Amino acid sequence: MSTFTLSTTQKNKPLLLSKGFSYTIDKTTNDKTYWKCEDARKLKCKGRVHTNNINTILLHENDSHNHNGSAVSTEIRLFEEKVRDRAMNYNEATQTVIDNCLVNLSDNAIARLPNFKHVKRTIQNRRGQNGLPKIPHDKTFDQIPDQLSTTKRNTVFLRYDSGSGNDRIIIFSSTEQLQLLENGEELLVDGTFKVSPSIFYQLYAMHVVYRNAVLPVVFALLPNKTEQTYRRLINKLSELCPSWNPKSIMMDFEKAVMNAFAEKFITTTNQSTISGCFFHLQQSIQRKVQELGLKTNYEQDPVFAHHVNKIAALAFLPLNDVGQGFDDLFNSLPPILHPLLNYFEDTYVGRHRPQGRSNPLFKIELWNMHQRTTDLLMRTNNSAEAWHRRLSSVTQCQHPTLWLFIKNLKTEEHYIY
Repeated sequence: MSTFTLSTTQKNKPLLLSKGFSYTIDKTTNDKTYWKCEDARKLKCKGRVHTNNINTILLHENDSHNHNGSAVSTEIRLFEEKVRDRAMNYNEATQTVIDNCLVNLSDNAIARLPNFKHVKRTIQNRRGQNGLPKIPHDKTFDQIPDQLSTTKRNTVFLRYDSGSGNDRIIIFSSTEQLQLLENGEELLVDGTFKVSPSIFYQLYAMHVVYRNAVLPVVFALLPNKTEQTYRRLINKLSELCPSWNPKSIMMDFEKAVMNAFAEKFITTTNQSTISGCFFHLQQSIQRKVQELGLKTNYEQDPVFAHHVNKIAALAFLPLNDVGQGFDDLFNSLPPILHPLLNYFEDTYVGRHRPQGRSNPLFKIELWNMHQRTTDLLMRTNNSAEAWHRRLSSVTQCQHPTLWLFIKNLKTEEHYIY
């Protein structure tokens, strides 16, 4: 079967493009969508294709067209759709919209484009029709528009907006997501920066493990990564979910967020466990390997690489055996690795002192994976980071505008729930 592309008409109706032909929906059933050639009425063309009901697979195709297809026409239709999309979602000058949409367009397609005066008018008209306020350039904008405050099911999505100011926090979560957050026992949290709107420092997302799947439940736009900001986020979520009390919380090795979660969930009356991500532990070792100029040794000497990998494997020893395990490893490895081991001892184990070991930057309890492995709990945040990559691919740019970012969050929420 041929490949195809989904697009929209100028009136925002679904359009399917394949082999230089354009198709509009004829009818739909529970399991199929039937498409007819766009020229079915004007030229009495009998070209037809069928797709599955979510339009991801081409099930049937006939080539009974009574006219020729045009790859150039397909290019122009996609150009026009890109123009409409960028006009609605990107904070760009009119000419910049056109320039960005012309990238990779063939010379033949460019030669057949409408007069740019008409294209510019289309951009301006689209911006007047979207019903959204001007795209914010900083965190002092008034409020989130109503159409971006609800899910695609028209239920509450915007849960909290601290209001205009440089320390602004905005939280999105649907009713279904909050229920999962409140009842979830295993929580994964992770921040991302590239996909965050340019006026915010980061998107901080929370995920729960539900029926062996990792699902996003909270999307928070944060102005920075200070402990105070994380504390504000956690306290607001506790107000929204009074029974929120995860048994296990996994995150990156970041002191500010670890302290904020520990303050809330590790108390005399509550004993959640907080763990750093094992993958991030491995990454920190690899970064130090590079910093010490040992990258070539690691890549070209398998014995050397095996020795380095033993360091992270300390995470799987029983908690009380890690200190002795580190000492045994230090004594067994060659001197070239002693600077790396010294770093690991200072950061994750603690130096020997007359009264025991000193406090490392991250206590052994935060990176030890023995009990998590025994309890069949997550050992990495990779599933959460995979979702960040998915959102980035959907957004198709770094640091999108706030309105485009929220639209994509709504789409993701609807796709999952």
